[in-house]
Amino acid sequence: MTIVSTAALSTSTSAIVSEFSGGSSSNVAMFIGIGLVKDSDAVFFQYQNEGEQPVALLQPSGKHLSTLANVTLVDVSLYEPKDEYNTLKVNITLESSSGTQVMVTSGLTTFWSQSVVGGLLAMLKGGDVTCPFNLDTWRGSKGKIKPCFGAVKICGTAMRNDEMYTSLTDARSDGNKKRVEEIMRDAVQVLHAALNVNAVDVAVDEPLTSGQEEVLADF
Repeated sequence: MTIVSTAALSTSTSAIVSEFSGGSSSNVAMFIGIGLVKDSDAVFFQYQNEGEQPVALLQPSGKHLSTLANVTLVDVSLYEPKDEYNTLKVNITLESSSGTQVMVTSGLTTFWSQSVVGGLLAMLKGGDVTCPFNLDTWRGSKGKIKPCFGAVKICGTAMRNDEMYTSLTDARSDGNKKRVEEIMRDAVQVLHAALNVNAVDVAVDEPLTSGQEEVLADF
C-alpha cells in the first residue's frame, strides 16, 4: 500500500480522461465510481473531497466518458464492509498504456460488476488476463433508475464466461442473492490469485476528508 499525492485530483481530470480515452499521457491517479449520481446520464465518476458531489468524467468534446480504452488489468479485489452502511464492493485496478493506474469500484453484485468480472474471467480462461482491452460502460434504457452495465472488449468482441453467466442468471431467477454474492466472491478471488498481487483494503466508496492531501491506492 502506497501513499499517493492527490494534489492534481481536485484541480483537473482532463489529462487522465484524455489518456484513458486514447489521448495524451498523464501522471494523475484517481478513484472512479460507477453510476454514482443516479439522475445523471454519466457512468464514470471521480470521487471528490468530503461533502462534494462526485464529478462525471468527460471527454475533451464534452461528452460523457463511456470507455476506458487500451487498459490492462493490475488487480481485482474485494472491499469488505466494516459496518451496516457500507456495501460489499469489487475494486478493479487498471493501467493505461502510459503507466497511469486508476481504481474503478462498484457494488459486488451490481449488473455492471457481474458483466465486467465475468468478462475478465473469460480473459483468464482464454489464457491471458493481462492483455490490453477496452472497458465499456453504459446505462440501461428501462426503469426510473437506470442501472449501469459494462463489457470487457478485445478487438471489439465482448468477453463472456458462459458458465458464470448461466450460474448468475439461474441465481437471479431464483431470487437467491446469497448465491449471486458467492459466485461473485469466487470469481474475484480466482482473478486476484491469478494476478498474484497482495490484497489491499481500500474504502473507495467513502469521500476523502476535507483538506486531505493523500489517498490510499494500490500501486
